[in-house]
Amino acid sequence: MKNRKAFIQHLQEKVTVIAVSKNRSREQIEQLYHEGITVFGENKVQQLLSKAQPDDPWQWHFIGHLQTNKVKDVVARCTLIHSVDSVRLLNEIDKQAKKIAKVMDILIQINLSDEESKYGCAREEVDILINIANHCTNVRLRGMMVMGPLSEDKVATEKVFQEALLWFNKIKNAHPDIDVCSMGMSGDYKSAIENGSTMVRIGTMLFEWD
Repeated sequence: MKNRKAFIQHLQEKVTVIAVSKNRSREQIEQLYHEGITVFGENKVQQLLSKAQPDDPWQWHFIGHLQTNKVKDVVARCTLIHSVDSVRLLNEIDKQAKKIAKVMDILIQINLSDEESKYGCAREEVDILINIANHCTNVRLRGMMVMGPLSEDKVATEKVFQEALLWFNKIKNAHPDIDVCSMGMSGDYKSAIENGSTMVRIGTMLFEWD
């Protein structure tokens, strides 16, 4: 599609679109909001703090690796944290959310590409995190997040997304309230949607539309 606004509308008929606003200005963010984007995602806490304002008409999601000492700032500003990958982080989110009487929506990030450079919990840790999340008073588990492999190998990417769908269905069967499978970025969002993604994280493609 030649028109960005039409593309956004078309994509949002299938999935929730997170515009990844890393290194983007407030002006660029506001422009995308006026074209239909209602959720923006940041992967660095400092950038989130420099952009987020109390009266923003859109939602902020945190999609990057989160250190426990920065949880307080993220919980106060975001509606969803995509990148929960440890018991320690989960407990800190619950603790900080409780302080401000908020129930924080979270996703468990699973490393299915087995890349050491990728964050995310191991497969054998998923059930542990789910169990703990379900016992937290100020955390609500909404689903899972997966990143495709760094390789541009479409077969490898497809394999990761197919496994992610199996995990999503397994978790959802056990916990019917779960409704989010966050996977897919600018280079692989089509494959992600074909394999059951409900939420895509797209940055470059949207902000540098030509």
